[in-house]
Order: sequence, then structure tokens, then C-alpha cells
Amino acid sequence: MLVICPNCKKEFIVGEEIVGECPNCHIKLIFRGENEIVEKVDIRKIEEKVDEITSENVEISLPDKILIESLELKDISHIEEKIDKLIS
Repeated sequence: MLVICPNCKKEFIVGEEIVGECPNCHIKLIFRGENEIVEKVDIRKIEEKVDEITSENVEISLPDKILIESLELKDISHIEEKIDKLIS
């Protein structure tokens, strides 16, 4: 069966496999039927990478600081707590 990776859009052929990975980007995939692909995502690994990126010390320019302060961002920690409860 010819399938298209939902991540990198590369076409490749699979046989009777139910579980596999894209030969191009190596994302884990589940094959359910003709042209039906379900991506298998490790949400914890993604969250760790996001936390790693957001915890880095980044220099913010003065215009960016002014813009951020003008946005009046609200506390979103309660949203993160709800997400953590859902995935655990």
C-alpha cells in the first residue's frame, strides 16, 4: 500500500504492517487501512522539548519587552495543570 507521511509528506510503501515509521523523518505511525494513517505521538517527549526551549535564557529587545508588557498576558498555569492531568 502506498502511504503519505502526515509529518513530512513523503510517499512510501508499506506491506501488511500495522505499526511502522516513516523512512524519511522516522516518525512512528500506525496504519489502520487503505490510505488511513494515525500518527503515534509521544506527548511527554514533546512537552520536555518545549520546556527545554522555553527555559533557555533569551535576550529580549526593548521593543519586544514593551510589546509583551502591553499584551497583559494572563496566568496560564491552570491550563497546563489540566493538560498534565489528562495525559497522566
